[in-house]
Amino acid sequence: MPRVRLASALLVPEPFAREIEGLRRALGDNLERVRAHLTLVPPVNVRVEDVHDVLALVRSAAAATSPITVTLGPAVTFHPVNPVVYLAVGGDVDGVRAIRERVFAGALSRKLEHEFVPHVTIAESTTPGRIDAALVALADYRVEVTFESVHLLREDGRVWRPIADARFEPPLIVGRGGIETEITASSRADPEVVEFLGDSQRQDAEQVVVARRDGFVVAAACVVDGALVSFAGDPDLERQLLKVVAPG
Repeated sequence: MPRVRLASALLVPEPFAREIEGLRRALGDNLERVRAHLTLVPPVNVRVEDVHDVLALVRSAAAATSPITVTLGPAVTFHPVNPVVYLAVGGDVDGVRAIRERVFAGALSRKLEHEFVPHVTIAESTTPGRIDAALVALADYRVEVTFESVHLLREDGRVWRPIADARFEPPLIVGRGGIETEITASSRADPEVVEFLGDSQRQDAEQVVVARRDGFVVAAACVVDGALVSFAGDPDLERQLLKVVAPG
């Protein structure tokens, strides 16, 4: 039975991601495997036929969540249990735990050996000497970061790549009392939207706007320079998609 390896995380936004990547590079961490992030769901094998439900779960979880502002830092460690150095998470930790509980369900749920500790890893499998040096050098390091979306990642070889994201905002619902349609915007096209748009999907899109009925895509468009491009699907929904791009 075909399976894919998925995980869910809050990806650190710019310009803080680049700064934290610098810390990771200085500590010898492998930057190629995954971007700076706060893990919500560790890697789990998911049946291909369950990916649709996983995407719906992530969207539902995000719709019930508001932007989360946290403080990252100072550097702490899981040593001697694990030789890991990470940035502690302060601020709205309850918000982090809430979105984690929402996505840690269905096909993304799994048994864990350790209690969930919100953190942003900056060095894995490092030496005691490097751990001590990092804790001293980064004792005063703190940045305030606001997470505005949650991401779903898939392992490709040894690299974790974002394949979907959902913003922390409720969807636009049109057609109430009739055929309800849910419209959302995200920074990338998820696998179902890529398949729906086909060859017209623009890789340089600023965002992707999607209409769904009963959880299935019925219209989608990429947004470039504030305008809809690569539109596909029900033409009657084009005006509704534009409302998300240019509200009012």
